[in-house]
Amino acid sequence: MNRSLLIIMLLILLGCASQTEYEEVKMIHKIEYPQLPGWVYELPAGEYVIGIARKSFDEDEMKDAAKQMAAVMKSRNEASYSIEKFASTTTEDLLRDGKAEFRLNVSASPETTRRLYESLQVIDEVFFFDCYLALFSLQKDNVTEKYKKRFVANFPDWYEKDKISVESSQIISYATGSSFNLVNAWESAAENARLEIAKYVEKDVQTALISRDEKMEKSLALETTKKLIEMKLRRCFISSELKDNLRSYKVFMEMAMEN
Repeated sequence: MNRSLLIIMLLILLGCASQTEYEEVKMIHKIEYPQLPGWVYELPAGEYVIGIARKSFDEDEMKDAAKQMAAVMKSRNEASYSIEKFASTTTEDLLRDGKAEFRLNVSASPETTRRLYESLQVIDEVFFFDCYLALFSLQKDNVTEKYKKRFVANFPDWYEKDKISVESSQIISYATGSSFNLVNAWESAAENARLEIAKYVEKDVQTALISRDEKMEKSLALETTKKLIEMKLRRCFISSELKDNLRSYKVFMEMAMEN
């Protein structure tokens, strides 16, 4: 074979081998409404509570984590303290003006949480993406097929953003929570709902007026501590958003307390 022809063929082969094909990666962005049992959307009447955990190969550890969450949620709904602190300062010095806010909802009794943990029993369970959800009860009850049946619910028409309403003898609170972790999203929604109820029933307000160094400075400090009792999660809705292979959750919640 001609030496020149051999060199030309070699160059062609090397050129083909060095070519790289680029495939355009399309962005994935979608909102998903999962198929879940009825008890997720509407809690059955009675002593029921939902617990959630990250899916795990260690089944015992996963179920125990969900049970611990359920015990804390149930304890805070039975009796909890809602603490809200807000401070606002206005002075002639613009650099010193500022606001600070602190909100917290905690169980009124750690002993109650421990008792609930020891008493809760799994009634039904479901896996949802990377999460494990379980319905717990204080007795070995059962629920009707209405609550066990899995279906995809439409976005709830009962949800009313940032609203507190009074129906008969109940205070109804609507709240949301968002996170890349469903446990955090659920707990956030529940805490926001309790805090909104606490704001509705708050009574104790402390106000202070402070003057210092010939500069008029007004300080307003509000602190409310309320004991919330007999709250119950009534309805819930979960949406999942997938964006660039990163999944997040949003929880919509309706909670009620006897007025």
